[in-house]
Amino acid sequence: MRSEIITRDRVVSELKKKKLHPSVPEIVVAIIHITRSNSSSLNDLVRVIEQDPALTARILSIANSGFYGLDRKVRNISDAVVLMGWNNIKMISLGSTIMKMMSERDMRLYSHSIRTAQIAKYLATEAKFYKVEEISVVGLLHDIGQIIFQAYFNEQYLATKQYVLDHGVPLHIAEKETVGVDHAEVGGWTIEEWLLPDNIIEAVALHHGFDPTTYHRRKTAVIHVADSLALIADFYGPSWEKIPEISPDAVSTLGFSADDLKQHAQTCFKMKFEPMIM
Repeated sequence: MRSEIITRDRVVSELKKKKLHPSVPEIVVAIIHITRSNSSSLNDLVRVIEQDPALTARILSIANSGFYGLDRKVRNISDAVVLMGWNNIKMISLGSTIMKMMSERDMRLYSHSIRTAQIAKYLATEAKFYKVEEISVVGLLHDIGQIIFQAYFNEQYLATKQYVLDHGVPLHIAEKETVGVDHAEVGGWTIEEWLLPDNIIEAVALHHGFDPTTYHRRKTAVIHVADSLALIADFYGPSWEKIPEISPDAVSTLGFSADDLKQHAQTCFKMKFEPMIM
């Protein structure tokens, strides 16, 4: 039995009525656009980040945590940008904001998103991607549609969970059956409204429906594969959860054979997953 259908117009309307997070989308989107612009300066990036004291504190905390192996104390955002690089700052800014929001709403989704980001980074490196840090950001963002369901359409969200239990299907299938759209597409609508780049929108929107004919298919493929491998590696997932199948087209798009995928999967399952972005 279907619940009320969720459309793009309804999602956009809800996002305009109530912000999902104080820093989303204005601060985060501004950071992404600055780091992608050839005409932007370090001062432009610093000025935007410092508008958000909580984000500033998180970046400095991460910079001084030892994860990046810096040999000096980072005392301000200017130093952090110079020492860590624009891409790392972009990743931390977007990732920490989204992950903070997820940790407050759904710890299991938070854990899964970190796993997906780390596996996606590994797979992208093996597939010789140019901007691996950006893949990590997409991995963190890929299930943002689930947060939208919880925040704005909780009744429909609970109905899809019940459908999974009753019918033994993956969540994205249950969503399409009950509300006519899955969380991947809802996530795509959301970040499109936030004016994020097309390559990130496509990778989020199609991570459960990989299409080898799309323009950004390699980025979508790595998130598609990483998502399933992260679900398999997620030992904290409920026993009833069904793992989506991995598209052979996605595997071949990354230049992997079936044997390559098995080897990469074994490597991923042995990874130590830690919440690096808070």
